Amino acid sequence: MNTPHPSTPNPARHRTRRSAATALTLGLLAAGIALPTSAASADPLPTSAEPTGSTMTISHDGSGPTASTAQLDMIGSLIIRRLELADPVAESKWLSGKPVADPVREQAVVDEAVTLAEQQGVDPALVTRVIRAQIAASKVVQRGLINHWTHNPWTAPTTAPDLTTIRPQLDAIDTDLVTALGQAQTVAQDHRCTHLVDAERKHLDVGLDSLHRKGIDVAWHTFCAA
Repeated sequence: MNTPHPSTPNPARHRTRRSAATALTLGLLAAGIALPTSAASADPLPTSAEPTGSTMTISHDGSGPTASTAQLDMIGSLIIRRLELADPVAESKWLSGKPVADPVREQAVVDEAVTLAEQQGVDPALVTRVIRAQIAASKVVQRGLINHWTHNPWTAPTTAPDLTTIRPQLDAIDTDLVTALGQAQTVAQDHRCTHLVDAERKHLDVGLDSLHRKGIDVAWHTFCAA
């Protein structure tokens, strides 16, 4: 079905109207009749004007929804990068026979992150719960993969990187994560935190399988203070 196109404005008609309006204005001025200010020029809209009914306020001091979204985007990108490393970790543990849980290593990771947080003035409680959540998320993915390989051995990996090559990458991500958490401390305390995190999580879920989506859920679970 062809959609009718709006008729093209006639330039000559508009010029005729403008000429007539100009002539009328000059005639009134010549007769000594003052034009109302509102008729002569329209007041510009305030630069801060927003659509009626809008419930979102944009702050320019770095604390509004736009800033909050950017801060969560940074954390989200680090969460994804860290969770992606759960796959090669699972492959390595599958071939080596090492258990998924490693309490000594896990506590060392948390302690190192907390020390860095204290040096940077970041809330240690926030860092502790978020880093622990990342470890838990990684173990969810590792266990899911290993369980799948156990029941479908023909899909199991036959080669894998050594854990000693993966852990420095995890440490680097955790270092960046502490810094990102420091920039998002107010978001974690915000009453909108859960709503903002839900939106970020849905954004991260795109393209992931159910196992890794579950990992994303666990990774964000403890971010909000309330």
